[in-house]
Amino acid sequence: MKLKLNPIQIEPSDPFKYDLLGRKEEILNLSLLVSNVNSPAVIAIDSRWGTGKTTFIRLWEQHLKEDISPSLYFNAWETDFSDDPLVSFLGEMNEGLKTLIGANEKANEAWEKTKAAGKQIAKRGIPALVRIGTAGIIDADKIIEDEITKAAGSLAGDALDNYLQQKKAIYEFHVALASFVEKSADGKPLVIFVDELDRCRPNYAIELLERIKHLFNTEGLVFVLALDKEQLGHSIEAVYGNGIDSVGYLRRFIDFEYQLKEPDKASYIDSLFSALQLYKFFQPRKQYGELRYDEDHLKNVFTMLATNLRLSLREIEQLLASINIAIRTAKENEYIFPALLVFLLISKHFKSDAYQRYVSGDGTESELIDYLHEIVPERNRDESFECALVEGYLIAAKSGRFQKAESPILLRHEEILQSEELNYKEKQYSEVVVNVVNRPAGLGHGVNLNRIKDRIDWLGRFEFSDSEG
Repeated sequence: MKLKLNPIQIEPSDPFKYDLLGRKEEILNLSLLVSNVNSPAVIAIDSRWGTGKTTFIRLWEQHLKEDISPSLYFNAWETDFSDDPLVSFLGEMNEGLKTLIGANEKANEAWEKTKAAGKQIAKRGIPALVRIGTAGIIDADKIIEDEITKAAGSLAGDALDNYLQQKKAIYEFHVALASFVEKSADGKPLVIFVDELDRCRPNYAIELLERIKHLFNTEGLVFVLALDKEQLGHSIEAVYGNGIDSVGYLRRFIDFEYQLKEPDKASYIDSLFSALQLYKFFQPRKQYGELRYDEDHLKNVFTMLATNLRLSLREIEQLLASINIAIRTAKENEYIFPALLVFLLISKHFKSDAYQRYVSGDGTESELIDYLHEIVPERNRDESFECALVEGYLIAAKSGRFQKAESPILLRHEEILQSEELNYKEKQYSEVVVNVVNRPAGLGHGVNLNRIKDRIDWLGRFEFSDSEG
């Protein structure tokens, strides 16, 4: 029995073996682009949080290694405790380059010179020299003026001399870095993946961007940044003020942007069902006639809601992991009403006030049915068995066996069935709703809403990790 999803396994010899999202074609095409792009270049993989950016670039990195193309991975978020991104970046690169360089003496010598120059830059600090390179986006004239004023006002401290020395250190860094790339990459571009930039402290994220563009602007280097551009824009505004054109600012640092392809959610959910071994849970239940469709109801309703709500891959994983835990304590022949369970769990997550009113003794089904109709567009609703199924269960769970007629929504569906004017699809939808209300779990069985609520409340005691973006 598997209660949670393990991180994707990336086989060194076959990186795409366990890829659930079909990313191979995208990565092969991007690898071809990188091999032909004029370097230096910065490519942004732009996608919102939870859409699988980290998995994507990890797969890409391993593919390049398998293709004997030099590459390195740097997780910016794991290093933003450092005061200076340059220090942490060079430190992480140093670890990765040990394997890449191997016994190449000339490359090792060039890298040592690069590190030495980098240490001088980090020691002296480069706030003005780097940011002047973004002239037109921030007030470069003001920066220069401030630097000259500081220099003129403190000549005794050799501020101007320090300014010139750090400029020289940057030049030496560029020369050493170019020499290193030439001697180590064997004619192929060195691809450096920078992950989770948008999760860093605003100052750290912006400083790292600035250093990448102005210190590593060297032929033979290609940076791939995994980020959420909208979120990074907020970081830029936090550093430089709300008046800054964050989109224009980012254009100074990024040469190409690539939007990750929207994955097929139905296929992904199907893969997650297999990964969580949910079929093993449902298989013995199929011997009971009234439970034999539980697996289909769970999968199809969850897919309908995830697709229409445009849930991220991370949200899909976490919600399905929650559902998995919620049902695992059920007996083999116990009614769990998976269609209703899924909808209520998602309602609690995204519409908590309406959910609380529904599960309380005083609430009715109307508010959550309105929410269901918001999720499923009217143009698709009449043909959606899953939507009708959920609507029927929402009514049944709030109605006693001898009080069904008190639901105005149920009365409306019954009127539709009697109407001679409405079309077949509308009548078919209403027929499903009415049948579910009348027989939610077969003859003689009703929906135990309190039991479903207890399962959902129990999930509140668990905490699910959201470490990967």
